[in-house]
Amino acid sequence: MNMNRIYKFAVAGGLLLTAAASIADPVTFQVNLSVQTALGNFNAGNGDTVLVAGSWDGWTTTNTLAVSGADPNIYQLTLDLAPASYPNYKFVIDPYGDSSSAGLDWEAPASFGGGNRWFQVPAAGGTNLPAVYFSDASNAPAYPVQINFTVNMAAAVSQGLLTIGSDFVDAFGSFNNWSTSGVLLTNVPGTSNYLGSFTTTALGTNSVVSYKYAIDGNGGTWEGNVGTNGGANRTFTLVSTNQILPQDYWNNILNVGASYDVSFQLDMTAETALGAFTPGLDTVFVNGDWNWSGSAVPLQQTANQYVYTGTVALALSPGTVVNYKYTLDGGVLWEGNVGAGGAANRQFTLQSVATNLPADYFNNVSNLGPLYVSRSGSQTILTWPAGANVNSSVRLQSSPGLSGGWSDVANSQGVSSLTNNFGAGPIYFRLVGP
Repeated sequence: MNMNRIYKFAVAGGLLLTAAASIADPVTFQVNLSVQTALGNFNAGNGDTVLVAGSWDGWTTTNTLAVSGADPNIYQLTLDLAPASYPNYKFVIDPYGDSSSAGLDWEAPASFGGGNRWFQVPAAGGTNLPAVYFSDASNAPAYPVQINFTVNMAAAVSQGLLTIGSDFVDAFGSFNNWSTSGVLLTNVPGTSNYLGSFTTTALGTNSVVSYKYAIDGNGGTWEGNVGTNGGANRTFTLVSTNQILPQDYWNNILNVGASYDVSFQLDMTAETALGAFTPGLDTVFVNGDWNWSGSAVPLQQTANQYVYTGTVALALSPGTVVNYKYTLDGGVLWEGNVGAGGAANRQFTLQSVATNLPADYFNNVSNLGPLYVSRSGSQTILTWPAGANVNSSVRLQSSPGLSGGWSDVANSQGVSSLTNNFGAGPIYFRLVGP
């Protein structure tokens, strides 16, 4: 299995060295808490603090911001992040500075549909991110505003998720800081519609409010990613008058009872070569907005032992952006941030016909990486990022030409570097797997 480009190396032709790259760039985060202070959601005098949590350290809540000095409402913190990476992050208010995770107030930034903020770290030099308002709420209303919700639950009834008269429906959202006590909705007799309202003065006029629905409360069944372009939450812009929101549909399903097939394909060639996966022994699953259990849909081995496929029928409306990713062994190992621009999840748009997705690679690893060449006296030093795993089948091959005649280089399997005197060139090298 040849998974990589071929490299030509003439021993007598000199050395090729790579320039050193910076390890980390300073990034300054800034948040304006003036509105949250005015609304009583943040009180520095009571010990409240504000944090920034992000994907760079597993969303730990230990990065505390401090007053910038120029403006007592603006808090900032500088962190060293990997150049050219795409961090996801949010600001978090920590009441009294010592609240448990359940007591933390995570923002729902309107400019990102209530989801995570993200940006690309410059390749070099660092950056100061502009100061933003917590949840993008830049002002507060002077009087109460009533928000009226309407949701059609016919799809949930048809799927057996909701029994009218026995189960109940709530609206949850940033309008009350995602409180575990949502807004209880009332069934309209003889229909599958549910209605309810919430009155608030604790939001900024013209701010974007995030929300979604759940069956049987906070610990029940929640909608998936129902926001625009696959965002986690629905949104609307708050105005200074009472609002009757347009009717929503559970999980955006308009055509009750309809489902659409989506076929997935995952190529595990590289993971097998790297010793991280054993075909026939390890298992592969695809998980997504329809089920994030870790073992939602098992994929089956094809005639090509390294390629796995599977199909799921999704009862969602065509045009819905669906998030998904792969796991190994029923959720023992999940992919990392594999989405576009460093986003957490892969995405596709559901079609009104069968959708056959192009082949994916676990963690987007589609090859065995580059070869690096250096010299020490008469010896040639070859290094490559793959192969250090003792279970790896990655090995080096050499040939005097491109027409064939490739042979394994002795003692190159399961290691990531090799020093040797290969004699007169030119010599071609390549990395291969099983």
